Amino acid sequence: MKDLLRTAGLGAFRGVRAFLKLMSIVAPVYTFVTLLKYTPVLAAFARLMAPFMKFFRLPGEAAMAVILGNFINIYASLGAITALKISGAQLTVLSLMILLSHSQILETAVFFQIRAQWWLLWLIRLLLSFAAGFGLAALIVPAGAGYGSNAVDFSTLQQRFVPVPALRSWALGIVNTGGKMLAVLVGIFLMLELARRYGVLERMLAGLQRVLRFMGYSREAGMPWLAGNVFGIVFGAGLIVESVKESRLTPKQVTLVATFLALCHGLFEDTAIFLVLGANLFWIVVPRVVLAVLVTWVLNRILKDAPVLTGAGLKG
Repeated sequence: MKDLLRTAGLGAFRGVRAFLKLMSIVAPVYTFVTLLKYTPVLAAFARLMAPFMKFFRLPGEAAMAVILGNFINIYASLGAITALKISGAQLTVLSLMILLSHSQILETAVFFQIRAQWWLLWLIRLLLSFAAGFGLAALIVPAGAGYGSNAVDFSTLQQRFVPVPALRSWALGIVNTGGKMLAVLVGIFLMLELARRYGVLERMLAGLQRVLRFMGYSREAGMPWLAGNVFGIVFGAGLIVESVKESRLTPKQVTLVATFLALCHGLFEDTAIFLVLGANLFWIVVPRVVLAVLVTWVLNRILKDAPVLTGAGLKG
């Protein structure tokens, strides 16, 4: 019992430590993104992108969803998506594009924090989002299916700043985000320490070794990779932070894990959101997984390795 409590305490401690490290970047970026909503920047980008929506066989209005998804997050794009009058095939194309590239400001900041090659990941996500959208649209959206309009009023993207409600919304957002992060990270690290203690972790990672080895992952990269796929980039990054502190991951391994998670993370929660809206399950899951595997495999052969990172090597 004493050993069990010690194990649980160690897991909780590591979860809190990872939370504090990540919150130091999440809070400032969340604040920046919140302020962005009150500027004309989002509307300007959406207006610029609207004419290009025709290449994805989408109406110009779809630029709202793409911009909100990339600058803010998936949830911000949902309002714009539900307001669109598009077919199921068009919805699937738009969903795939947003799933491949969203929350770019926050998630790129997280990649920077864990010393992954953030600029490369940002570029890969954006280019693959456009390429996948173009290819899937040509495959499943009939020509002339009602797209290409760009005479759209994007002024609604700029919110009116009212001090008290704006500050209240910002504070509640920080608290909700922080609370969720703390609860999930502590829970993950508790389960991780218990799994290590009882040998569950070894058996779990042994079953994944063939897949991990194909993509060039070391054994130590397995848990961050698994956590990110289930819970999302921020929580996977929490495990990377701790792995780096324990001197178990090289810079190349950090980038490889981050690459896969950049393209395919939160596989259950994020996918479920778009399924509810009516997107096709096959087309929003399989291309992401295939692209993530292939890009990670290629980068494993291109990137050079370096000495194992230490805790002092983290940003901040």
